[in-house]
Amino acid sequence: MTSAELTALAAIHEGKFAQAFPSFGPERRGAPVLAFNRISQTGHIRVRAAVNEPDIVIVLDPGLLYITDVTLGLKREGALVINTSKAMSDIKSEFGGTWKLAIVNATAIAREVLGVSIVNTTMLGALVKATDIFELESLDEPVKERFGARARSNLEACRRAYEEVIIAEPVASDVKRSRTAQVEVLPGWKELLPGCPVVEPGNASQYRTGDWRSQHPVYDYQKCNKCGLCYIFCPEGCVELRDDGYFTANLYYCKGCGICSAECPKDAITMVEETQ
Repeated sequence: MTSAELTALAAIHEGKFAQAFPSFGPERRGAPVLAFNRISQTGHIRVRAAVNEPDIVIVLDPGLLYITDVTLGLKREGALVINTSKAMSDIKSEFGGTWKLAIVNATAIAREVLGVSIVNTTMLGALVKATDIFELESLDEPVKERFGARARSNLEACRRAYEEVIIAEPVASDVKRSRTAQVEVLPGWKELLPGCPVVEPGNASQYRTGDWRSQHPVYDYQKCNKCGLCYIFCPEGCVELRDDGYFTANLYYCKGCGICSAECPKDAITMVEETQ
């Protein structure tokens, strides 16, 4: 999230409009997370939903390359910036496409300059060189404000990445390679427990965890603008997208916490008391 925040602040420093926000669930520290940026030169940004078709994708952790499709939704004329120790020929054979490809060993730079393998600021140098999204100097004030006495070393790591990033322009004939993460096939419960008296799987998928709530959300679709904030902020994942683009709460699993109503910018969701 630090990289996304600094990206937004650097863009704002140049007079642009920008936003940054993360997307994650109840993961432990160190688990993979997503962070999104939007930058506009023309006006305020109203949408806060996840970015599904990015112009630029930055991969800070090379371990993510083989557990998820980092190019999913990336626009054909976009850019993919990867932290990796591999050679460009190897990376391009796996992740090349119609997009610009940029690689830098940000982990090695961070260890050498910062003394730790945290690449948040380092990768921003590679981003700037690969995309010209803003001037490198626009990061100076945000980094100084964020890191204080450590700003100098973070800016040095950023500049090192700017100088060392390797960029490959897209080739018209490049086609996205299909990559499928290997999934371990585990034995079923019958194989694990031969002779077990249980004769059928449990009913967890049918268990209605929302039966004890005291309130439930009611949508006013005349006010709803389909922003999806109720979907993003629901801690139970029970807000669902309808075929018409609007959202609704699955009351089998809704706990009635009211977060969707509190986050709705249009006051389109009202919490209604349950009745017997």
